[in-house]
Amino acid sequence: MAFIWFYHGLVPKLLYPHEDELAMSMAIGLSRAGAEKAATIGGMLEIAFAIAVLVFWRQRWPLLFTIAAMVGLLGFVVMFQPVLVGAAFNPVTTNIAVMALALVGLHLQRVLDAADAASFS
Repeated sequence: MAFIWFYHGLVPKLLYPHEDELAMSMAIGLSRAGAEKAATIGGMLEIAFAIAVLVFWRQRWPLLFTIAAMVGLLGFVVMFQPVLVGAAFNPVTTNIAVMALALVGLHLQRVLDAADAASFS
């Protein structure tokens, strides 16, 4: 999960600002310069969240936040850049896969918590 957040913050936002990233921000009225600034800030926030996922790996909130973010970001794309929904490697499949990974992580946390509780019995 941390790698996904890190990669999506670093590559399409900071290292090689992708036109689709910029187009989403411009679709809500930002200028190109504003969209570039938003991409930079978004990229830094995603990298910071990747670090939080690693630091707080035994807590549920990073995974719950990930699920909520994927739903919100997918809704944003559908509302403001619906053309991206039909693109190759589109946000529908990507966001659903990330949500599924977060759900697996939540399940594994329950398993680990149960194993920890059993070992202290």
